[in-house]
Amino acid sequence: MFPALIQQASQRCRQRLREAFADFSAGECPQKTLEIDSLDQLPPPDSIRLHYDDAQFDWVACHGLLEHYNTHERQVRFLRELMRIARKGVFVSTSNREHPLVRWIRPERDLALLDALDIKALVDVLPGRPEWKLGHLRLCGIKAYYYLMIWKPAFASGMPLQ
Repeated sequence: MFPALIQQASQRCRQRLREAFADFSAGECPQKTLEIDSLDQLPPPDSIRLHYDDAQFDWVACHGLLEHYNTHERQVRFLRELMRIARKGVFVSTSNREHPLVRWIRPERDLALLDALDIKALVDVLPGRPEWKLGHLRLCGIKAYYYLMIWKPAFASGMPLQ
């Protein structure tokens, strides 16, 4: 019963992450968005190159996949690649490695799970020092998921207040 409750709560958190992305990318219509949410959409770790053109999408979201790149350097390269294909901004969600139930939330092996300081370290090395904000969702009263919102310089003044 307990694992089923955790699974249900995790699914609700994932839905709330999608809603957070919808709020982040809201604006004039129509907008072209890309949501990356399955392993088959990821480029291989050795090349980390998505097959999209520069600034092909207004907004790009990546849900729960950044941790599949198992080094800081690869995670930075992947984040830069997301920034390359986005015209306005990027939204990245990830499980909090410090959550006591993280192994029930993310049972996969070989994940490089992150915490808030790891995410800040990723953003600190992005070119152009873009504006960003880190949000979180709680599960059992503890931060279970982080979501990183990055605005490209031309769109930073349109940051929504939360």
